[in-house]
Amino acid sequence: MERTTQRSRIADDLLAAIRSQKYPVGSKLPSERALADEYGVSRPVVREALGMLSSLDVLEVQMGRGAFVVSADVQVSQPTDFRLVDVVDAREAIEAGALRLAADRARKPEKTAVERALSDLEAAVRLGSETADADMALHRAIVHAARAPMLEKLWNDITSEIAQTIRISPHGRTMSPEILADHRELATGVTQDRLGEALAACARLYDDHRRFLRELLG
Repeated sequence: MERTTQRSRIADDLLAAIRSQKYPVGSKLPSERALADEYGVSRPVVREALGMLSSLDVLEVQMGRGAFVVSADVQVSQPTDFRLVDVVDAREAIEAGALRLAADRARKPEKTAVERALSDLEAAVRLGSETADADMALHRAIVHAARAPMLEKLWNDITSEIAQTIRISPHGRTMSPEILADHRELATGVTQDRLGEALAACARLYDDHRRFLRELLG
């Protein structure tokens, strides 16, 4: 909780500074190290705060160059008939159920697919590439590993909404190594029969996501 509070506080403060023209559109923010010193936190916390603003199209984080201001406005389109938080709730219910079923049902092909999806996500994080597609693929592989056609249909029926919640999430387009660690726990719940750790990671990720959306949307 403390880490989430720090990250959110820094993101809110930076957004206020951008809106006040302290950092106008086109300008470069101070380095992660400088911001970490300024706020008295670790660089991973700063990186996650920058990721939050990047996911909202306020910043563009360029590998090796830094974070640049591209907009002072936060635009989040909500689905018409339900809220983004509702989508996150549905995602958690489906994925937690899938993890429990996969613990008993997943066979070698499903486990291999989850391992491959995790490897692709790890590579994207390592390279600093956009991670949204690889993130989506890992979650889809976990649901498929449950070998429950109706559960998988429910997931597939809200694919576009899930993609939106991934974009507007604490990690947005680029996932930090710290959030990757929780995704690794999700995967090993299927591949190494570590269900308890996977369910704990699932709860952390979705609780964090809900807090982020509530802070963002008020």
